Amino acid sequence: MPAVGPLRPLALATLLSRVGNGLLMTISVLYFTRIVGLSIAQVGLGLTVAGLFGLLASIPFGHLADRRGPRTLFVVLSLLLSLLALLYLVIGSFWQFILVASAVTVLDRGSNAVRFALIAGVTQGAERVAARAYLRSMTNIGVTAGAGLGAVALSFGTATAYRLMFVVYVVLGVAAALVVLAVPRVAPHPRADGPVWIALRDRGYLAVSALNAAISIHYSVIDVAIPLWVVEHTDAPHWAAALPLIVNAAGVAALQVRASRGIVDTVSAARATRTAGLLLLASMVLFATASVGDAVVAVVVLAVAALVQTAGELLQSSGSFLLGFDLAAEHAQGQYQGVWNTSTSVSSMLAPSVMALLPLGLGVPGWIVLGGWFALTGVLFVPIVRWAAARQLVVSR
Repeated sequence: MPAVGPLRPLALATLLSRVGNGLLMTISVLYFTRIVGLSIAQVGLGLTVAGLFGLLASIPFGHLADRRGPRTLFVVLSLLLSLLALLYLVIGSFWQFILVASAVTVLDRGSNAVRFALIAGVTQGAERVAARAYLRSMTNIGVTAGAGLGAVALSFGTATAYRLMFVVYVVLGVAAALVVLAVPRVAPHPRADGPVWIALRDRGYLAVSALNAAISIHYSVIDVAIPLWVVEHTDAPHWAAALPLIVNAAGVAALQVRASRGIVDTVSAARATRTAGLLLLASMVLFATASVGDAVVAVVVLAVAALVQTAGELLQSSGSFLLGFDLAAEHAQGQYQGVWNTSTSVSSMLAPSVMALLPLGLGVPGWIVLGGWFALTGVLFVPIVRWAAARQLVVSR
């Protein structure tokens, strides 16, 4: 547990909200198709459109957090997000779904950028990495617990059970928002001289954000590529498709804080990300190898691959925690976190297509290409981060 202070209510709020997120992740698609009556194609298109609108939200809301202060803005956005989700209970058409999903996604992306600005405002230096690590552990625990609650609704399969889960999501979201009121207020930053959109002019930060987006594609390996790969290309029993996800979720929840302790500056963060890229390469090779042996060999290889992939993820995420904060201008953390959040959102949108094209489309060669991409991106972090940090130092003078 984090020490007594602003991080503790943030951790509790994260746990509560992520339980709600895990719940909706489990039931939402089935609710929209079975209860609302939308097709799978309509749900996919609606979420894609909503995601595109969400890309436009992070930077403006982050900038607003700089000007007005992040704590109250985060509480307001979180309350609006929770209450707006109630509209899912009354939608009855595809266009209504698009409108509500777009509004929810805009508030979700915006509040996430403001949340990062709040973390930056109540922590300093290496404390920020530890804070993000604690909160990521809470995220994994919460999503797992929420998925368990969602499974209860799925077992009943009734419209009432599905709708009740949306109500639970709203209650958890409101409670999480109110808990954040225990976090000290962060003073807004006055407008500095020079251009307003400073983060969009910071070429060093934009370059590192792009690299982070490129390597963050690995987050979709476990939940997008592995289930289909295990079922269609290996002799492992179908239950083994869940094994890497379980290993990953447990590893991140238990070890994220420990993995972040050695990352104290941009140099160590870049080196950790380089190591992460090489570990991700090794794990991609292992996942590909699972298609060669019999059922027992496949299960063992999948488990080992998941352990190696989780080690890479722990280092990559810890490095990104520090780089996203330390390479940003202190007076515009909200705006910079909006840029960082936007880059990861782009990565999340592109990742399923990459999975379909490379490992699922090309098979073993696709896995090797994907691993090489991660390794190359990780290696590039060291020189690019060095350049961005040097450029930041010159600008600050």
